[in-house]
Amino acid sequence: MSTAGVPAWFHLFLDVPREQWEEAVGFWSAATGWALSAPRGEDGQFLTLVPQEGDAWLKMQAIADTTPRVHLDLDAFDRAVAVERSESSGASPAWTYEDVPVMRSPGGLLFCHTLPEGSHPHFARSEPERVLDQVCIDIPRSRWAQEVSFWAEVTGRTPEPAKTPEFVRLADPDPHGGLRILLQRLEDEDGEVRAHPDLAVAHRATETCRHEALGAETVGVFEWWTVMRAPYGQIYCLTDRDPVTGRVA
Repeated sequence: MSTAGVPAWFHLFLDVPREQWEEAVGFWSAATGWALSAPRGEDGQFLTLVPQEGDAWLKMQAIADTTPRVHLDLDAFDRAVAVERSESSGASPAWTYEDVPVMRSPGGLLFCHTLPEGSHPHFARSEPERVLDQVCIDIPRSRWAQEVSFWAEVTGRTPEPAKTPEFVRLADPDPHGGLRILLQRLEDEDGEVRAHPDLAVAHRATETCRHEALGAETVGVFEWWTVMRAPYGQIYCLTDRDPVTGRVA
């Protein structure tokens, strides 16, 4: 697999309807325990959640749509090669924002080709109770093979089987390489590909109660994870992974 145009860093964006912006920002700052950057953008529509150590990877954007969503920013030093790589793998252009190409995966998930802000970003796992460290890409069955191949090619990461057959992890050889990427095969046969954030938590039951006190709702409890809904509607999961290692405890 060629490394030309492979991202050096990934940013996970929580895209929030504008009318729910303040509620969502307050929720995620409290849920993660991270500080907020100053707003930026022509309408103050962007901000970053700043971890206690290391470089940031979680950002938020206010959007005109009424449904919350998730998208990824792929930082590559050679953006032209990165765009060519994603298009040759099946991506299609969506629009351009201030010279940033916004793309869609073959199954419709939005992502952006961005430029790195530094030369050697560092992912610090230093928070023992919780960390939002993973994006789970949710893929209908009919799109599974194509999306797994696409995201492996675009990210330069190797697909690895997880504990159950409906999951594949894109393995990063660098333990400090940043955001984890998990692919999930849905029971739905068709539909658009979507994504949700996952938090690794040390004590899932305790953390569930804490999130409920912040206004979240428990949607479902499973063997290794709990599905939650943020006050403004965003679906996310609390997982039994160790926040310091990222691995299942």
